[in-house]
Amino acid sequence: MNLLKRIGVPLAVCLVAFTQAGTAATQKGKGNAARGKAIFQISGCWRCHNTDKPEARILRAGAAPAPSLMGIYNRPPHQLADGTRHEQHTDEIFRTIITEGTKSMAARGAALSDKEVRDLLAYLHTL
Repeated sequence: MNLLKRIGVPLAVCLVAFTQAGTAATQKGKGNAARGKAIFQISGCWRCHNTDKPEARILRAGAAPAPSLMGIYNRPPHQLADGTRHEQHTDEIFRTIITEGTKSMAARGAALSDKEVRDLLAYLHTL
């Protein structure tokens, strides 16, 4: 019983500290990549965007291809097939694209909460 007290109390303190650190990170605007991946799947983002290969996905004849999201934060400035110019790749830029849409992508701001967008952005960072 004495051993349980000696191990249990420090373990409990560590768990509390870990939980509080996770809560603080979430409060600072960091999302959860695992939840973001689920949102990516549930929201149907995968229908248009590749995440496992760098090629854009052609959805239908005559339509602009949807860019791959693989390594999206590391790309140099470029122009998409629909004419949209991307000078930099930041959370702020992608938040705007996700919530307000583009010439080729429907806005998702009404469908996703701020927390879900943060989680989605965290997932994009893992690609």
